[in-house]
Amino acid sequence: MYYSLVDCAHERIQINLPMDINCFPSEVLCCIFDFLSWTDRKRTSLVCRRWNGIINSDRYLRQAKLVLYNYTKVQFFSGVEVGLINIQRNIEFHSSAMLDTEEILTTVSEAFPSGEAVVECVNLFLRSDHEQLCNLVIVNLPKLKQLKRLNILANEGFRTLNKGLQIESQTLEYLKLSFYQHTPCHLHTPNLTSLNIVARYQSDSDLLHAVSRQLSELTVIFQSKDLVAQLFLCNFENLEKLHITIENDKYLPYTVSPTPVSSWNELNVFIGSIRRLKTLEVVDKCNMLRHNYLKVFTHAENLEYLTVNYIILDWTIVEFISYFKKLQYLNLRGCSTAGEPIRLDLPHLKELLMPYKHYSTLPCTNLCHLTTLSYSSSQKNHAQFIHQVTKTFTNLRTLNLLNFDYELSSCAFEFLDHLRLLKTLTIRDMSVSNQLFINCPQLPSLQKLDLNTIVTEISLLECFPQKFRHLYKLNIDNCFFYIFTTDETKNQITFAQLRNRMPRCRISTIDSTVFTNEQYDQNPIYIPG
Repeated sequence: MYYSLVDCAHERIQINLPMDINCFPSEVLCCIFDFLSWTDRKRTSLVCRRWNGIINSDRYLRQAKLVLYNYTKVQFFSGVEVGLINIQRNIEFHSSAMLDTEEILTTVSEAFPSGEAVVECVNLFLRSDHEQLCNLVIVNLPKLKQLKRLNILANEGFRTLNKGLQIESQTLEYLKLSFYQHTPCHLHTPNLTSLNIVARYQSDSDLLHAVSRQLSELTVIFQSKDLVAQLFLCNFENLEKLHITIENDKYLPYTVSPTPVSSWNELNVFIGSIRRLKTLEVVDKCNMLRHNYLKVFTHAENLEYLTVNYIILDWTIVEFISYFKKLQYLNLRGCSTAGEPIRLDLPHLKELLMPYKHYSTLPCTNLCHLTTLSYSSSQKNHAQFIHQVTKTFTNLRTLNLLNFDYELSSCAFEFLDHLRLLKTLTIRDMSVSNQLFINCPQLPSLQKLDLNTIVTEISLLECFPQKFRHLYKLNIDNCFFYIFTTDETKNQITFAQLRNRMPRCRISTIDSTVFTNEQYDQNPIYIPG
């Protein structure tokens, strides 16, 4: 059905039949308007009533963002009226010396208390001289009946917030908080299910402890190592997704040495509450969680998605990973190894992201269901390495080759046709040999090819039609192609010719440049998308 519609549209365009754009259904016009910037959409909305109605529909109002930011109050705040604020779904108050002006304060004080504002997301990126605006927005949160998301980033201290910040909303579902100065915060948000918080002070841990039971998603960035242990004093009986990042803030003093927990009884409460956890992401830049805390998460028996970054993959971590027999996704990006082979026994694993510069052999124990592999390699023999991949992961549908230390050699894809189910191939952040695709066997199952930051000769384009006959999407992004012309009669294939040869393939050439050494054309040619 899809291909028949595409073919009909293609034939109609080819024979140049007259076509009125207004004959399209509104759904099709929406897809066309998606390609326009917000400024262009506002201009387009003036064409006719129908277009005005489409562009001012929920589809675009939910995407649009009113950013109150910068310049002088005469240039910017002119025209920001109550009616404009009331129809916005997404409003951002951004740091600016002119934000606390009488005009914007008056407008907000008239719009928010009325109960007519339909805003669903409010972002406050503030400095200490925006205290009036911050207080005005916070006090009116209960009046915003459709508010679902609130982000507050305060880079400096607020005098009135030192005594405590009260956030009250019956509809709020997602909250993001980051206070650089100590700011006690209290929530009355019965529908809050997702919290993103930067933990710098004890009051941040107190806030997390107060709302932990109602959360289904939690992202916590610890910038004080002293507070990490207090995460394990919480009750997360409804939590399904947990992201933990541990960083250092050199401006914060550490007053307490990290300790596991105050009592085993409190630890048992945490263990019992994480059995519903399905996603765990750990980014440990301070090397704290390896031995003291990670083993606690082995009680999350239903875990399906695991990310462990910036951790040394010794036998204790491999043993920890192997606990989760239901894992479908494993991300080990940023990890380092001691040189020993990693053996993983994960019967249900479907997607694996291996660490950068992984020197040991591939993990090959019970990974027969793996369908997506992302790998960075430092090996020089690419053909042997990829041959090992094809023998180990025979059911791969997606293969991402990322940031190899050496240029992909001309014979790297010699055995790639052994992956008979391969549908997506990505080569990212490296260069390739100009013979790579010439020596590549035919891949009849390949549907999507993504090339990013590739330095090569443009002659590889000549291989695509016959090598990848069922390719429907080709992305050539941020690439540099070189044409070396030695024979005046030699004609190089162009992207236009390639599109004619592959009419069913969508070819994107965003930010790609072609350099030529022809006598009369020394300038690079920019290839638009």
